[in-house]
Amino acid sequence: MDEADLGNRFADRYLNEALAGVRTRMPKGESRTECEDCGEDIPEARRKAVPGCVRCVNCESLNERKTW
Repeated sequence: MDEADLGNRFADRYLNEALAGVRTRMPKGESRTECEDCGEDIPEARRKAVPGCVRCVNCESLNERKTW
């Protein structure tokens, strides 16, 4: 096994760990129909795509910027 193989294994492991962390933070359960931050309606397509969502896309983007 050479350095490139080791580097690829490390990159794969790092990516998988990062994805696992994101999955654990994904909302679960029933989605809200109104955004908990701004009160606007959450579109049905978003509620179906992200079960358990509590914010509209704009508010979620702002929230993620604060968190990351």
